[in-house]
Amino acid sequence: MKKIPIVPGRSLNTLASTSQRSDFLKNAGHTIHNIQKSALIPEEINNNIESFIGSVEIPLGLVGPLLFNDGDKQELVYAAGGTLEGALIASMNRGAKTINWSGGFNAEVIHQKMVRSPMFVFENLKTAVRFRDWILSKYDIIKKTAESYSNHAKLISLDPHVTGKSVHLKFVYTTGDASGQNMTTSCTWQAVLWIRENFEKETGFVIVQSVIEGNGASDKKVSHYAAYHGRGIHVIAECELEENYINRILRTSSAEMLSSYHASLTMTRLDGMMGYNINVANAIASIFVATGQDLASIHESGLGFLHLEKTDKGLYLSLHLPTLVIGTVGGGTGLPKQREALELMGCYGSGRVNRFAQLIAGFALGLEISTFAAVVGDNFATSHEKMGRNKPVNWLTRSEVNTDFVQKYLKKEIKDIASLESIQSNVNEICEDGILMSLAQKVNKKFKGFVILNTDWKYKSGAVRSLPDRIIIKSKPVDHETIMGLHYMASAIDPELANLITANHDDLEYKSSHTKEINIYDYLDHEKLNCTPLFLGSTSIPEREVFMLFMSFLHKRDQRLFNTENSPELWTTDDIRKTIGVIHQVHKRYLETGGLHNGVEIPEFNPKKSLALYKKLVAIVLSDQQNTSLGNYAKMLPEVLDSISTNNYRSSIKKTLVHNDFNSRNIAISHSGEVNIYDWELAVINYPARDVVELLSFVLSPGFDKNTLLGHIKYHYTLWDQYSWADWLKTTVVALEEFICTRVLFYMSAQIVVDFGFADRVFITSMEMLKTLKENQP
Repeated sequence: MKKIPIVPGRSLNTLASTSQRSDFLKNAGHTIHNIQKSALIPEEINNNIESFIGSVEIPLGLVGPLLFNDGDKQELVYAAGGTLEGALIASMNRGAKTINWSGGFNAEVIHQKMVRSPMFVFENLKTAVRFRDWILSKYDIIKKTAESYSNHAKLISLDPHVTGKSVHLKFVYTTGDASGQNMTTSCTWQAVLWIRENFEKETGFVIVQSVIEGNGASDKKVSHYAAYHGRGIHVIAECELEENYINRILRTSSAEMLSSYHASLTMTRLDGMMGYNINVANAIASIFVATGQDLASIHESGLGFLHLEKTDKGLYLSLHLPTLVIGTVGGGTGLPKQREALELMGCYGSGRVNRFAQLIAGFALGLEISTFAAVVGDNFATSHEKMGRNKPVNWLTRSEVNTDFVQKYLKKEIKDIASLESIQSNVNEICEDGILMSLAQKVNKKFKGFVILNTDWKYKSGAVRSLPDRIIIKSKPVDHETIMGLHYMASAIDPELANLITANHDDLEYKSSHTKEINIYDYLDHEKLNCTPLFLGSTSIPEREVFMLFMSFLHKRDQRLFNTENSPELWTTDDIRKTIGVIHQVHKRYLETGGLHNGVEIPEFNPKKSLALYKKLVAIVLSDQQNTSLGNYAKMLPEVLDSISTNNYRSSIKKTLVHNDFNSRNIAISHSGEVNIYDWELAVINYPARDVVELLSFVLSPGFDKNTLLGHIKYHYTLWDQYSWADWLKTTVVALEEFICTRVLFYMSAQIVVDFGFADRVFITSMEMLKTLKENQP
């Protein structure tokens, strides 16, 4: 037989024993380099783990706020949820949002119990019955014995069950703020010792065998007994959802949810399923992971009974969790991060366990609501496969983006990099993924996004603009990934909207976004327009879906205006007009050159080809805003859409290359006054006014002076000096109507799932701009 090795320091938790185990595994051919990277101190987790070797990380997401109606006061509460399942935290937050808008949730704890069930075996049934009677007569002394070994455990009942020659004693305790499994085991064991010593002495009957647990406690198991008699905390959460918010946020109706509930409840009973819920265990597991609970108790704690009924307002829902095994002291709750997660909920320490149960039930109810609505509303499974991608692709990995890789694709006039290393940006200079990039990230695990690198350059004299100390690498998603990401988001808004995005993808501005941006940067650099971050090179490897840009990194410290989409007050008249002048140079140069220098054609945008999509967006915003302060603006949208669909106006103004996402999210102005425009992936051929009206909708605020607006439009007009003012103004109105229906309404609709701080403001501003321009047409 092969010799079995001895693991060093077995069960010890010290720095020395941990290091010895690491060396042991290394010598055995096993690498745990990443597992070893742990912030935990071995000596501090002696009661939590044995033979410590390291830790794994589970990302935590913020759930909340959730409005908790706690007696006579209301409170906004939060939780950290740990998961590796994408969309879970987002779904919990969607449910929380629906509860919040409907007035919050209530919760009550029914009881707390912890059960231990030792088993006693006898020679025959008669002795077993005698034992049962004797136990009942000794309840007071058994209670005193058990409780003497704990400051918190209180024995509230002792229930003997005779099963032939065996008797199972169900010791039922309350355990204060601890979950109590270990506590009650110790107490019960002392009671068992007392019973062993005294039963035979007093009766003369023999106990053949006794064990501390005869599997009658349902410890870490689901059982009918636990469900109906209790184990852990029995808590109930309730809320009443208003029909308006069921329609607006959940994109379904109370009638549809009730119909599905009753039909699926029948099948649940036929299957003999314990309880009825959608995915309570997901919410339980995420909070258990974050707060240091016993993960083996997720199974029993995830037992839930969801109830729905129709009300005059909309829909009443309650969620019973009868076996929630939790604690706010003991176990893993005292570890630093787990303690912080409990403190975030206001649930760490003594006297907090009932609140903890109430909040868990509330967050779980939110997830039930969101997931159930997704199932009923036909958006539970997003249609990523609709794009027909099944063949494997050898995707580029992050590790391949090294010095040799970058040098290979830099522009010819730039010499080799002397050194190049990956860095972690200062927190104030993080290059965050934009909306489209973030959505595309959800589609697959392909490397997409940004890498920031330090550089040490050698120069070719006079060949390029001043070279940066950092470069940014942008690895772009392909267009179908962008569409799939939009479909993913739209599925949570309205299933029909998601399907329309997919159906119209060839006519939307997202088509060829991965190649357009590379070609446009190359073109602008070729024409020496100097209106973008310095273009350093690019690469396209279609067979590996690699489409990558290399540009100078814009330091936030060097920019006077940067990511100012929520700060229109920072933009001066000079800033606005200088920016209009810079984009005018792009518009004008494209017309002068007759297209891109490499012959690649940029598509002309025609919203008439996707009217069904924009009609749906109008319907969503009309429904969402009908009872809000934006309702009067929303009522104007059908007329705007009708103007687009019936417009046959033939303008003398030539269409040109437009940025088509030209707002203060994508424009930076340095302290020295240099304007940098980035994120060109949505560029199309359209009227030059399209970029200007979008810029103005972001940098002006509601209630702007009409002369200010007209002054900016007039300034743009004077840069061309070849068209009539009447034609210019009419074309500007057309461009603004397109912008509202094709972009602003996307922002407005998406607010159900993404919080755009600027969306309402831009909507109001653009609608007021439209009203002003129409009133001032010749």
